[in-house]
Amino acid sequence: MTAKLLLTMSLRNLWRQGRKTLGTFVVMSISVLALCLLAGYTQSSVALIRDAFMHWGARGHLVIERPASDLARQVEGAGQLPLTAELQGDINSVLASDPDIVASARILRISGMVSNAQVSSIFAGIGQDVREIRAIKGPAYEYDVVAGTPLWMETRAEPLILGQGLAAILGCEIPSVGFAPLQPGDTPESRPINCPPGPLELTATTRGTARVNAIRALPTGIMDWGIKEINDRLVVLPMADAQALLNTSDVSEYHVLLSDSADVGAAQARIKGQLQQAGLSDIEVFLWSDRAAFYHQFKAVLSGFLNFIAIIACAIGFTSLLNASYMNFSQRAREFATLRSLGFTRRFVLTLTALENSWLALAAAALGIGITAAIVWAVRAAQIMWTPPGSTNAIPVDLAWVIPIYLATACALVLIAAVASAIPTRKILRRPIRAVLSDA
Repeated sequence: MTAKLLLTMSLRNLWRQGRKTLGTFVVMSISVLALCLLAGYTQSSVALIRDAFMHWGARGHLVIERPASDLARQVEGAGQLPLTAELQGDINSVLASDPDIVASARILRISGMVSNAQVSSIFAGIGQDVREIRAIKGPAYEYDVVAGTPLWMETRAEPLILGQGLAAILGCEIPSVGFAPLQPGDTPESRPINCPPGPLELTATTRGTARVNAIRALPTGIMDWGIKEINDRLVVLPMADAQALLNTSDVSEYHVLLSDSADVGAAQARIKGQLQQAGLSDIEVFLWSDRAAFYHQFKAVLSGFLNFIAIIACAIGFTSLLNASYMNFSQRAREFATLRSLGFTRRFVLTLTALENSWLALAAAALGIGITAAIVWAVRAAQIMWTPPGSTNAIPVDLAWVIPIYLATACALVLIAAVASAIPTRKILRRPIRAVLSDA
């Protein structure tokens, strides 16, 4: 009976006092809207960067290397010892026996000079196991060129993929579009590659001794890596051609893709333990994110901004509710005194005011979340693209559905509303009933 009375009275009072709390209602709704939209943008952006590293960059879930120093264990690219053919055999045996591994690809880092009849330039790139890299990239990223054909589709001998900037230096025509992942059901748009006739000559210092080797390769595709500095130097070769250029059977690292159901941390520890049992104690198994400095910096910036906005939203919501509660409840002191004179307890009055504020907070949260849902749906349907600073291709502007954040925001707002109601109500209830009723 008491609960029903509280619910009925609190809803009626909120409706009766609605005009006095309209400003507070609008402020709280906007705060909820801003917080939920930013949370959706943060989650979608972090997921996009993670996908770019794991699939577009073909790192997979794990990276197996032989670090040359302690610095190389902490900073990517600080130095690797080569994985010899014998070591590769042992690593392949370990990987082949693991049930969680979907694909593993070898990578060989290469650098040197590339030239044609007119111009020469420095290159830095990789040789890769083409079929395995395609499996790691997956359907959305496997068609990784903006002109020509990807390596896995190429049937000509000695194929070569060039970055957009390097292709322009060598006289190729560069399409005006950037790379974009394929959506389910999409067909890649094929564009011909137009470069000066004849093969390119790649020159590099071979492994082991300071001798120079050269190979010829035919430009078959142009790739947009997304970062201008990389595009200006990038070449990608099949593993056999890269090893022939360096006159070696070594590789630099392995990239490993696990199944969707795999426990990544457990797989990392398991593979590391098996490598140690095989006598490969100097080989490390890194998570894809262990040394992905850009990913961690990007995530930290967005998370810090989200936390800042959450604190600001809570402060604004609490201050607005507290001011509205003081104004509203102070004017109703005689009403509360009358209730107490009729036998209702202090707890009843405190609960009544807390419920009134809570209904207001729930309504504001519902409006803010409802507008958020409409905006998220509209943005996802519009498929807006933009090009970030330092990037050469456009990325989608996306907003994720963050249901837990929506629910947590609504609960937090209700809690804030209850606290904001208790402060002025307790102050009012300290006055004697007779003194309040006798006031003119």
